[in-house]
Amino acid sequence: MDLNHGSGEDIKMKKIALSRLGLITCITSFTLLLNACSQQTSLNSQLLGNKTSQAIALPPLKKLTNLIPTKKNWQVNTGSAMGERKIHPFIKNHTIYIAGAQSVSAWNMNNGALLWKKKLAETITAGINGNLANNSEKIIIGSSKGNAIALDSKTGKTLWVERLSSEILAVSPSKNGLVALRTADGKLHALSSQTGEIVWQRSQKSPQLSHLGASVPVILSDKVISGFDNGKLVAYQLSNGKPQWEVTLAVPKGLTELDKIIDIDGKITVLDNALFASSLNGNASGIQGATGNPVWLKTFSTPSGLSASTNTILTRDNQGNIWKLNPQTGNPVWKMDDLQQRQPTLPIIINEELAVAADKQGNIHWINTKKGKIVARDSSDKAGYSVAPIVNKNAIYFIGKSGILSKYSL
Repeated sequence: MDLNHGSGEDIKMKKIALSRLGLITCITSFTLLLNACSQQTSLNSQLLGNKTSQAIALPPLKKLTNLIPTKKNWQVNTGSAMGERKIHPFIKNHTIYIAGAQSVSAWNMNNGALLWKKKLAETITAGINGNLANNSEKIIIGSSKGNAIALDSKTGKTLWVERLSSEILAVSPSKNGLVALRTADGKLHALSSQTGEIVWQRSQKSPQLSHLGASVPVILSDKVISGFDNGKLVAYQLSNGKPQWEVTLAVPKGLTELDKIIDIDGKITVLDNALFASSLNGNASGIQGATGNPVWLKTFSTPSGLSASTNTILTRDNQGNIWKLNPQTGNPVWKMDDLQQRQPTLPIIINEELAVAADKQGNIHWINTKKGKIVARDSSDKAGYSVAPIVNKNAIYFIGKSGILSKYSL
């Protein structure tokens, strides 16, 4: 726009236009910044452009000779790329169900054969979950449009669709005919798994800035337990939504807005009547599931949550260090720094001596939980991993960001 030509009135109008354009640009830039934080994207790519952003140099992995034998049984491209979204596979009746982008598919766990695949007209953002305890033939997913969708597990046929208040971030297992779904507006919705009808809804006040994600709600006895973006872990009566207890795992603090994000996005683990949960910029805790009484509470920030067994808790911190904690006290047992800056998934416990995690470069790391040492390494989806592996008996399944599904055995 040339300000050197035209009448005085023209110049005045052009200056007003430029002023408005500057205001719009400022508002747009601020909105992009908030969206970048919310969606866990790179701030550099939004503010400076790809040409000026620089990737963090990763320290080289230590040279390793595999000390245990591992075997890749099969690998398939599911066509369901999920990127950074944590859409967890679901396993039932010798079938593993995968979702991502705009498709859902079912695969034979033994040989990787495709059983069915269904394309949707909306982006899948949550799931997959269902009922492991009975002969239910439904799997449930959530979409960016806020639609809860139930599919026939044998055919992929749509059984019902229920519109919720906003984008769906997580889907609980179903039990006693109910399933709970977390939405981006801080609400927990309980639906009839048979019809999709909303039975009850509860909400927690959400902070203005949070990551786009949510921990998967868990069911313990007659309660559904969910984490929220305000740092609270809350238990509700599954049948009617009556609040049972709540535990504050984090409160906002720190100098920057990013430091004040206190989401509970990672895995909540149920072990007998105990719960193990954690938050960003807050605490990790061992909690009595019946009463909500924290047996221990330790300062620890993790985006991945906690993986627990009788004798071991494994987690990773914001820098990518892997930690082993004592499940009785929360005290650290060891720290492993081999995977710093590699954004490893939550390490999943295979047995009392072995766990496995995968990283953003597609490496699979087998970890001795007694010594805190990597004892074997494999590589699969080069796009990397954001979803933790799934252990099923003697098999371990990995779903990568590009949709590559792999089965390994020991």
